Amino acid sequence: MSVGKIRVLVVDDDFMIARLHARCVEQEPGFELAGLAHTCKQALAATRQLQPDLIVLDVYLPDRPGLEVARALRAAALPCDFILITAAREKAVAEEAFRLGMFDYLVKPFKLELLGEALRKYRAFREQLRTSGSEADQSFVEGLKSLRGARAAVAGTPKGIDARTLELIAQALAAEEQPSSADRIAQRAGVSRSTARAYLNHLVRQGAAEELLQYGSVGRPQVLFRARR
Repeated sequence: MSVGKIRVLVVDDDFMIARLHARCVEQEPGFELAGLAHTCKQALAATRQLQPDLIVLDVYLPDRPGLEVARALRAAALPCDFILITAAREKAVAEEAFRLGMFDYLVKPFKLELLGEALRKYRAFREQLRTSGSEADQSFVEGLKSLRGARAAVAGTPKGIDARTLELIAQALAAEEQPSSADRIAQRAGVSRSTARAYLNHLVRQGAAEELLQYGSVGRPQVLFRARR
């Protein structure tokens, strides 16, 4: 059973950009557009009425800063997540955003593919929450962390590297407490060994993973992989 449709509210004062982001949401499998808002006041009212799972939130709104939407909804304990979109370059904005628990953070201008990647990561995050048991052990937590922090590993992927498969391999690797072989990662991720090895090598090149050699008494050393924390 899947996680079901994820309902998204898009908030941006620019009507054209809001529609572009809305179309991106509508084109992504597993998502549906709950509504649009163009001011902080509209966003707060729409969230209470529509109860979206996710808000794609612009920082610059005409009546109040977009982060005020996040603060108000966090204070009201409403269960929704945020992907923040901003042209702001100030570190203070980024610090406040992550302090408020943004799932992802995109800086304008950016390619719409990045928003699609952020949405897919969020769906994988929700799916992992749904399929896991009632207890949150360290392996469970590391898997969630890998989805929230894997942008360096998935953004700008080269030709031949599929972003979804890369996320899957990165998630499987992060869930391993000890350095693991490509065979084990392949088994955990449900892919072939050759696929796992190719994507693990890519993660190593990107600096998201490291390769280790384990020497035995005879024969060639075994190649193991470990996610960089």
